[in-house]
Amino acid sequence: MKQAILQIFLILSVFPATAQYTVKGGNGVPLLAENDTRNKLEVYLLNGLSGAEITFTSETEGAHQWYQYTDKAIDAQAIPCNQTGKTSVITAIAGAQGYFVGEPTASATRFVWIIDYSNYLPLFYNLSFDDESEDRCKFLKIIMDVEAKPLPYYTPLGVQMNLKRTYHLQYTTRKWDEESKTFVPEAIDKVLTGVLAEEPVESPLQDTDFTLTGDDFAAHFGLAKKLTTPVYKAIAVEAHASTEQHKEAGENELIVSNTDLGGSVPVNIVFSAEANEPVAAFYIWKIDKIDSATGNRNTIVRYTDKTLSYNFEDSGDFEVQLEVMDSRSVCVDTTLFYTVNIGETELEVPNFFSPGTSIGSNDEFRVSYKSILSFQCSIFNRWGNLLYQWNDPAKGWDGRVGGRFVPTGAYIYVIEYKGTDGVMKTKKGTVNILRSKNQ
Repeated sequence: MKQAILQIFLILSVFPATAQYTVKGGNGVPLLAENDTRNKLEVYLLNGLSGAEITFTSETEGAHQWYQYTDKAIDAQAIPCNQTGKTSVITAIAGAQGYFVGEPTASATRFVWIIDYSNYLPLFYNLSFDDESEDRCKFLKIIMDVEAKPLPYYTPLGVQMNLKRTYHLQYTTRKWDEESKTFVPEAIDKVLTGVLAEEPVESPLQDTDFTLTGDDFAAHFGLAKKLTTPVYKAIAVEAHASTEQHKEAGENELIVSNTDLGGSVPVNIVFSAEANEPVAAFYIWKIDKIDSATGNRNTIVRYTDKTLSYNFEDSGDFEVQLEVMDSRSVCVDTTLFYTVNIGETELEVPNFFSPGTSIGSNDEFRVSYKSILSFQCSIFNRWGNLLYQWNDPAKGWDGRVGGRFVPTGAYIYVIEYKGTDGVMKTKKGTVNILRSKNQ
């Protein structure tokens, strides 16, 4: 037991963990393709083995014994080297072989695997796309006819592994920029690994070609292959929209609860659309009124333009939907819709007010209202004389005639108005003007 511990100590002292290998040769700079720290193995690719050599440098003096293995380090064969001081070199390098200095089972021993990459270059035959699939408005299938042999190596324990090849599929699409509210070009570089056959991509939002390059190992040596498709004519559409509501609510206007769009009529809403033009060519805005009893929809507006400005004058629930289609009417985006709630007509009239008493507190005769399309209120005294008249329901009467407050008492009002049902109605009654005795 003591002898075994001493042997391990001697190995560690001669070839500590900081000892390293340097790989040279071939055409171009050798590539460290895999650094498998778990198995203490470095896998190098060389483009040909002309002038190939591996150098080992230790920190302490001692003879270097090199070994070469095919699948297991424990079955390695000793090979000669040229050593000067702490550095040794081997030059008879073969591909698909592993090399190391030291004992195969020693913890300080590191390993190198060599692959002659010139024997494994991928073969690029054809690149195309399938634009006739059922889901072509969402996804496009890229078909790659590429042949590439596996790149195997063996760990010191004899486990076969394969290097992963990496390719790049590049094309251009467009993406929505929320800040500028426009579509901007976007270059896509999709990284592919493993065996190439078919690859789905999101359908581009503009005409583009597709280019496949690789693999990355070949690119390192300046040997990357490249295939490009003909120009793909885009059909996918993506729509975005915004709304702008034009409505100045009066202080005495009743609020319609639980609504983002709509409220009390008259209200104008502008619906504006943007899509990935010129692929997107047709815009259709549609407004449906929803039957509150059955839930059925009745289309009341169909407008073919990017922008729709609509005056809502009818109460109820509405759904506004945008459809955007490409120039060939193959793809359509119907994902955008808005809900508009318009409140029913209401009109509430106070029965008294106290002008000239406390400013800002019930000192004007004003109705409370919702969804009034037209309005006229007339004030008469008890003899039937017209004292005041106005036609904006947001306004009112301050109790003056000719700049002077009228006496306290009852006055007659006559309100003629039209609500969301389109019918003119009349509301009559009396309003009392109140003041304290010392006013």
